[in-house]
Amino acid sequence: MDNQLRNLCVSINLGVVRRLSLVLIPICLGLTSCNNAVDLSNNDPLEPLNRTIFKFNDALDQGILRPTAITYKNSVPDPIRSGVSNVLKWLQGPTIITNDIMQGDLKQAQSDSMRFFMNTTSFGLIDAAADFDMKYRKEDFGQTLGLYGIPAGPYIVLPFLGPSSARDAVGRIVDHFLNPFSHIGSLNARLPYTASKNIMSAVNFRAENFDQIDELRSSSLDAYAKVRTIYRQQRQAAINNGRVPINLSEKGSSELFDDHLTFTQEKKLADSASPASKKNNESK
Repeated sequence: MDNQLRNLCVSINLGVVRRLSLVLIPICLGLTSCNNAVDLSNNDPLEPLNRTIFKFNDALDQGILRPTAITYKNSVPDPIRSGVSNVLKWLQGPTIITNDIMQGDLKQAQSDSMRFFMNTTSFGLIDAAADFDMKYRKEDFGQTLGLYGIPAGPYIVLPFLGPSSARDAVGRIVDHFLNPFSHIGSLNARLPYTASKNIMSAVNFRAENFDQIDELRSSSLDAYAKVRTIYRQQRQAAINNGRVPINLSEKGSSELFDDHLTFTQEKKLADSASPASKKNNESK
């Protein structure tokens, strides 16, 4: 029954994603080929511009965000900071549930729905759902597009927002409009809400990952390249979730994934190449 419902959701959402792909695929692929003189081995044709924006973001981090995160960590008690983090996750709930459904993952949609409504009793301040093993798992429209085979397109560094891709940048916009919290109140009321939420999210993220970010800056010979690699690995892991990507059609779209193994396949290959595996094979 679950498989039938999942297949139904996939078939319904496939039409939506197909229409979006008519716009997104030309954008992603067009941007990739916009500068033939640039080495595209890293799919980063905008690297000179990206590095400039990266330096701007880094200066902003060192001058404003990092000192703010230090003050936030040192002056705000742990329970309050935990509550702020919980609220920020709770506000993403409707978008996450919508993307669960579009991905055909009804079991996760049910779990995330229960989590959202259970935590609504405290407006997200208390993560009561965690006690019932309903853990937070972020899903966004960029992941949904990736699951359906939409290519990531070139790597992009966004001012203030950091690493992204053509696909994920579009996904950010769609996620904003998918979230009903983005449409509450008048425009004059929504703008301060969106700005304050984004600022608080940035401070919270910097505080929660303070040591890791500082270590990355100090230990990397090329922090830009390191961040680019980490971002791509994390996005691919988030898209896969141990699943095989859904093809847009019976043939053709699978070619988008010819150069990409799922993480499950990579693990199997790694296990088979391990010394223990070789020893077992020799004993047989």
